[in-house]
Amino acid sequence: MALPANRFRAAILTGYVDVAESLGLDARRLIKKFGLHGLNLSDANTLIPAGPAAELLEHSAAVAGAEDFGLRMAAKRSLAHLGPIGLVAREQPTLRHALRMFERHFRLYSETVILRLEDHDGVASLSFQLVMATSGRLRQVIEAVVGAAFRTVDTLAGNAWIPDGISFSHPAPQGRTIHNSFFNTRPHFGNGFDGILLRAADLDAPISTADPVMARYVRQYLDAMIAQPDLTIDATVRQLVFTLLPSGRCTSDGLASHLGLNRRTLHRRLALRGETVSTIINDARIELAQRHVKTERRSLTETAQLLGFSGLPTFSRWFQRQFGSSATTWRKTDIPAPTRGAPTISRVVAPGK
Repeated sequence: MALPANRFRAAILTGYVDVAESLGLDARRLIKKFGLHGLNLSDANTLIPAGPAAELLEHSAAVAGAEDFGLRMAAKRSLAHLGPIGLVAREQPTLRHALRMFERHFRLYSETVILRLEDHDGVASLSFQLVMATSGRLRQVIEAVVGAAFRTVDTLAGNAWIPDGISFSHPAPQGRTIHNSFFNTRPHFGNGFDGILLRAADLDAPISTADPVMARYVRQYLDAMIAQPDLTIDATVRQLVFTLLPSGRCTSDGLASHLGLNRRTLHRRLALRGETVSTIINDARIELAQRHVKTERRSLTETAQLLGFSGLPTFSRWFQRQFGSSATTWRKTDIPAPTRGAPTISRVVAPGK
């Protein structure tokens, strides 16, 4: 069964205790501080709240003075931590097949992380986007995810493989870190996406462990697990919204088309979950605006584009209605972001609805 939104599997914290204690932190006290002590974190499949998990990593990194905390955790991970997905990846004929399989089945691992593989003009990108509500930073979770993905690709492609580039949207670390040695290259910071750049030719590299018979059996198992669209339609639409917003074409018709549904069926299925297209789009915009304006401190013009608005004036009017102040003023204050159901928030009808 796919995960509900805003949940990770406990595998996201693999290596946390070891890294924290190696840096002199009381890992168990911190786990309790962020309300995760009542969960069975030793079981990689345990569902845990994404927000507290992300806050735990950011706090631990800050207290330890280790800007590469998430990356140090990633160094302790392997394909085994991905469960059945990692198993079937080893049986694919090429890296391209394995990554496409990851793209299709990754929501078994987390609906809070969007994975996307794109291939253009000889260069491929494997990018990750977090879909979660948080007022804090996500640097450590992002680096843990990208780091784990790097180790996965490195395992499948072989030790001779070297990435064409590593990209992060957050700023470069201020102190000395393991980034260069971990990735065997110097990562680029402050870029527009979080992920890995590969040469397209690398995607066709054969995987030495491939066994097509075993791959077929495991893939059938995964397909059976993932074939439950009605149970996760709102989470699926939410992922699509995050993906399509920057294109400016995030409409009811567009979302329905991507899901292979007609518009009326999409609205009916969302209604059964107590949702609408317009509320999902607006909630996503509020979450992204909070992240881009205050946490990542992107320009307002860039933020407007990333949120799918036609221009800065339209974005500014929307922001004023939702947050009760201009984006410039809100960035400088501690005014909290609006939450669903707050009486001061007015909903914006989704484009094309």
